[in-house]
Amino acid sequence: SFIIEVFYSGFPILAKDPPWSGGIVLAKDKQNLDWLGLACQKESGSIWFPSKHDLSDEPDSMRISLSVPSPYVAISNGTLMSVQTDIKCYNNNIFEWFVANPINNYNVTFNIAKYENFRDTLMGCDGYLQLDYYVLRDNLNIAKEHFKQVKPMLHVFENLFGPYPFYKDGYKLVETSYLGMEHQSCISYGNQFMQGYLGSFPDTIDFDFIIIHETAHEWWGNSLTMESQQDMWIHESFATYSEALYVEEIYGYDAMLRYLNYQKDKILNQEPIIHDMHNTTDMYYKGSWILHTLRTIVDDDDLWYDMLIGLQLNFKHQIVNTEAIIQYIIKQYGYDLSSFFEQYLFCAQLPIFEYLFVEKNNSVRLDFRWNTTSSNFEMPLLVKINNLEGYTWIYPNQEWNSIALSDIEIEEFKIASELFLIETRLIK
Repeated sequence: SFIIEVFYSGFPILAKDPPWSGGIVLAKDKQNLDWLGLACQKESGSIWFPSKHDLSDEPDSMRISLSVPSPYVAISNGTLMSVQTDIKCYNNNIFEWFVANPINNYNVTFNIAKYENFRDTLMGCDGYLQLDYYVLRDNLNIAKEHFKQVKPMLHVFENLFGPYPFYKDGYKLVETSYLGMEHQSCISYGNQFMQGYLGSFPDTIDFDFIIIHETAHEWWGNSLTMESQQDMWIHESFATYSEALYVEEIYGYDAMLRYLNYQKDKILNQEPIIHDMHNTTDMYYKGSWILHTLRTIVDDDDLWYDMLIGLQLNFKHQIVNTEAIIQYIIKQYGYDLSSFFEQYLFCAQLPIFEYLFVEKNNSVRLDFRWNTTSSNFEMPLLVKINNLEGYTWIYPNQEWNSIALSDIEIEEFKIASELFLIETRLIK
């Protein structure tokens, strides 16, 4: 064992457009007091402290000490160990925080302001979880009411994904001047105590987007962490899909479908999900729909939710890549899904379901196939081809296949577009 001490100094890099373009975030509160934060997901922690810009490497723990003048409070990741007078500057207090779990350096953050703290306790899967909230004084009362959605959300996510991954470090929401960020055990919150995304939400589905999405990252991103930038869909696709699952639990199944349709309008299909530089938001919304489609194919919700929890339990506090996720899902499902993931993750274009109707001798035949970038793509599809209630499975591949319509007119044929992320092409 050995210890290395590094001394460094300089001028901080200021964030140009946090959290998308990172650095130190400088602002003022309503009393004109300083209000500082930090976000550096793209840049990594190396922009403000000596560290490796390597997503695949995490320390097993971290101690963070911040010296700030009174009356400021310094918030960071993990548990507050002590607050002591700084003997080198008696007007300052040193806030010492300790992170007991592995943490990626882009998740290490601090927030400095004249914060007010209130707290609560969650009786969760692994016992008592301390909940801490740090907000500006003017927002204390509204925050106490607005943050009541945290405990029900945590119960939902623990039910869906297993225990909150960082019981030793607690759970914190910290008010910031920028929109938000999934800083591990120290979530940055800047949605201005509005519902939806800064007040915008579909229909009556009015949960606070930042609270739900960024908390989902405690499982998808902070515990189960990507190996490289290409693997970022593991963070964003699963966290965005978590919103839909939360909606299903709180608002119901039909509301979940409406919420997914709201996400679907933002899909561009301009670049693959697996990409070095993500120039669109497809790894969020398209990724969410890929998982929704996969759930449909699995066609067994018990198995589906077992796989989600299994991913968390098997890869808790670990670095993972896309191949590890794919192979785990294939193993648990029991069928080869390689062509599914090849098409949806590594190709920009959606699979196209091509079909036509052939009328002959008072009968109607449906001819169909997949037209895809991936040459070996196969995926079952739910369609309305008879007068029975609901949909029927058909099994298209790259070759033309046929099936007869039974007791329905051509106009009554329907594809379950609410359950699959595909394009369709009717050939006439």
